[in-house]
Amino acid sequence: MTQRHEWTSRAPLTRRDLLAGSAAAAVAMGMGGRRLRAAAATPPAPTGFRRRGFYLHGSWVFNYPFAVRTWTRDDFAGMFRVLRLLGFDTVMMWPTLEAAPMPLSDADAAAIRAYRDVVADARKAGLACWIASCPCVISGEQVRATPWAQRSLYASMKTVRLDSPQADAYLRHRQAVVRLLDNADALVVIDGDPGGWAGAPPEAFVRLLRGDMQAMGTKPVIPWIWNGWGRDSTKGGFWTQPVAPHTRACLEALKAGLPAGFELMPGRSHRDGHANGRINIEQADKAGLIPQSTLMCYEAIEFEPSPPAAVLQFDLIRKSLREEARHAAAARGVFGNAQQPIMVLPNLFFFARASADLRYLDRADADVLADLAAALGGPADVLVPAWSCLTRTLADLSADLPDRLRGLKLDSELARNLPGGPARYVEILAAQVASRRGLLEAAREKPADAAQAAATLTRAATAAISWWNVHRYVGAGNVGDPFRWQFLHHSLTGPLRDIARRCKAMGTGDAVIEGAADALAGRNLLPREQAIKRLAEIAGK
Repeated sequence: MTQRHEWTSRAPLTRRDLLAGSAAAAVAMGMGGRRLRAAAATPPAPTGFRRRGFYLHGSWVFNYPFAVRTWTRDDFAGMFRVLRLLGFDTVMMWPTLEAAPMPLSDADAAAIRAYRDVVADARKAGLACWIASCPCVISGEQVRATPWAQRSLYASMKTVRLDSPQADAYLRHRQAVVRLLDNADALVVIDGDPGGWAGAPPEAFVRLLRGDMQAMGTKPVIPWIWNGWGRDSTKGGFWTQPVAPHTRACLEALKAGLPAGFELMPGRSHRDGHANGRINIEQADKAGLIPQSTLMCYEAIEFEPSPPAAVLQFDLIRKSLREEARHAAAARGVFGNAQQPIMVLPNLFFFARASADLRYLDRADADVLADLAAALGGPADVLVPAWSCLTRTLADLSADLPDRLRGLKLDSELARNLPGGPARYVEILAAQVASRRGLLEAAREKPADAAQAAATLTRAATAAISWWNVHRYVGAGNVGDPFRWQFLHHSLTGPLRDIARRCKAMGTGDAVIEGAADALAGRNLLPREQAIKRLAEIAGK
């Protein structure tokens, strides 16, 4: 369930776009997003997908309310209402059941059982609730001292092969864990990333799925076709080994070994030639399985893993949904995903509206953003620049924008239900804008000597690291891991690298680096030695 890449977002909106979009939104949405509330109670347009689902990815580690794993039950309940208001009818969650080692402890069982309430809240909000799971992976003993909800799966994950002596014990353990959440409407099992092993026969995947079916009773168990079961993803890069042969073999084994009419989730990447492209959906189509399939448009809404950032991906959403529109009438539905729905709310909004009515794909970007601003009950001239700040110039980001954001009182039904609340949401947007402006201001400075260069580098690094202190993303690491540049989005580290290299050249040796490190340490942003190391990295050797 991970990807290893980044993407550069689209060109900024112009002021003309913004003004046009604001006017259009007044007609399209009305006051306070009444159209959204109506959309949740009416069937989708005939041009849309019958089922519209969202995968609420809960594995990654960062601060509240960015990370799903930090949410309270009330936060989940609010997000479920948000999804329903947007027009989704299904939510999928990955609570990382794999983080409970064998044998299942009483404490872990109680913690997982409590998650049933979250599942029940999704259903109460009018959503079907699916639970995602990975095959043949489990946490090691070292995690037992940490409460289940706080564990990082990737930091302790190990593989259990189904041709090993541990296989039977693992399958019994897995079924016991799955039964704890059998109030979910379905269990979705990915075919790898993570999970499985190189050379694993497709019959092993079928064996695992049939065991899951015993645990779920009459509820569906849905294979998620993604990684290519049995593919060796360690040789020469994650996606360099071919996927199609493994997908074909897996689909044939599923058709032979599962009950007729089983559901399927073939997943695609955002473009051909990248990761698995459309291979899995193409193979499902050739196998005649599209009528049994819910299509996963992975990363159309947000790349994963990705540091928190206000990145707009409307063009990727258009591309994915237009390419799969050929299956809208026959397929069971379509899904999108995100690990930090708070930061990519515009993408989530656009995907929801467009998957319900494909005609919405033709709506201009500025109009979509203005529609969302109206739905939140806020002014487009304040919210739109914040959502698109990472692609805007300094001249197009007013100095008072952070304060104007903090002064907003969003009081629509949609805004009130955002995890963390509307006040926290606009504060996050303000912090992102302030970080972007700080970097752009530093970039236009022309230091005349080493002392001025150190001051410029300090200001630039402060702008970037201050944003990290807001979200504290640490990738596949653990809470409290020391800062690294990969914990920031490339839209911030790219400009910072240019500034750091230019400033370093103004001094002799490491004078500029050490001067900036002293300043960062004095501001309690980084310890001095760590600051020297990080600044030397960003400035180049």
